Formats: sequence, structure tokens, C-alpha cells
Amino acid sequence: MIKRHKWTWLVATLLLWAFLLGVGAAPNPVQALSLGGGIGDLVKIFGIGWVVEHFSGQINKAINTALAQHDAAVEGYTKVVPIINFGGGKGTSVGAAQVMGPPAQVAKVKAVAEVELSILGSVRARGLLPIGTKSSVSMVPGVGVSANIRFPI
Repeated sequence: MIKRHKWTWLVATLLLWAFLLGVGAAPNPVQALSLGGGIGDLVKIFGIGWVVEHFSGQINKAINTALAQHDAAVEGYTKVVPIINFGGGKGTSVGAAQVMGPPAQVAKVKAVAEVELSILGSVRARGLLPIGTKSSVSMVPGVGVSANIRFPI
């Protein structure tokens, strides 16, 4: 016969009560890691910018493959560049854009400027302009935007 100690019953009773209380209590909501608003946003912006800069070739191939599967293949030379937001649009985002056109012109494109305007308060206009520098808006003629990838922040 097994000899039982008083503390065994006490532990078993405490475990049973803990289980019953745990089942009856609502679970805590799951939360993501917060890096403190501004710092977290900066990490996202620079992280996505770094990914776009270093993996633009692979992103470009993936976009071309996806478009070809839907009979929307892009003809001409393509390249993936980061999007730079100019203007005061609602909601901050960062991303990448695929540009297309003649090889000599596409080679000049360094980024795509996203310009947002608010007209009459409720109408918003958004333009994507291929630019030759990342510091100012100087459009590269003959190049268009064929794909847009945005990551909201």
C-alpha cells in the first residue's frame, strides 16, 4: 500500500484550485513587441529600405513572374527601387516600386517619389514619379511605374 503524506493532499488541492481558476479566467490579449512608437517606426523604415536596396533583383523577378502568370507581363527593362514619400498624406508607409522602360532611362532611376495631395478636403490624389535622386524630385522621362508594394507603418 502507498503511504501518502499530508502535504501531497495539500499540493493536489492547490493544483486543482489553480486549474479551476485558470479555466474560469479570461486569457490575456496577445500583444506584439512594442519598440516605443517612433523608434519602432524608424526600425521598420530602415529595415524595409535595406531589404529593398539589397534584394531588389529578387523582388523584381518575383513581380515579373507574378505578372506573367496573369498574362500581364511587362515588356522592356524593369527594376525595383524604394519609394520616398513627399507631401502630407494620411498614414505613413514605406515600400518599393517596380519601374519599367528603356534600359538607359531605367538605369537612371534611384527611387520613386510618392506625392500626395488633398483636394477639397475629401478627395486625395496620389502620384508615383520615377526620380533620378533620393534628395529631390527630378523626374526621369520615359519611365513608368509597373508595380507598387507598400508596407503601412
